[in-house]
Amino acid sequence: MKLYRYAGGMSTDDRPVPVWPRMGLRASSCIAAGLLALQSLTAGLFLAGVEAAFDVHRETATAAGIAIMVGIVFGVMSVRLRGESWKPVMWSVGLLALMSLQAFAGFRSLTALHVPLGVLTIFAGVMVTAVSWGSPFGRAEGRTSADGSGGRRSRRNK
Repeated sequence: MKLYRYAGGMSTDDRPVPVWPRMGLRASSCIAAGLLALQSLTAGLFLAGVEAAFDVHRETATAAGIAIMVGIVFGVMSVRLRGESWKPVMWSVGLLALMSLQAFAGFRSLTALHVPLGVLTIFAGVMVTAVSWGSPFGRAEGRTSADGSGGRRSRRNK
């Protein structure tokens, strides 16, 4: 696996561009999505009366939160080192905030709020993974087209 690739293309910059921040973001978002999906299973086991499932549910949530935080760090590195979009970072921060709200509802035993937030959290985890696997998730700068419109076309130009 290559750790660096050269910018090449229309750029005159021949510095190597690191690939590892994107791979770290992708790996951490996949791990977090898997752990969040596991949350629904452990919640079902807990509600079915399996006592050990509560501890697994709590620890899995902690591990998913750590994976999201690691993903945020890799996302920021991807923006700073590769010039990529902030989109995966913003989705990850939003997911972390949603997970915090869900944890609050869970610790307060607000099941009517905790369960729907859990479904929303699993969906958001899948979306973070989808955004991080976008190919590539867009350059923050340097997007130009031949006509100078930056890739945007208005109705007047047609």
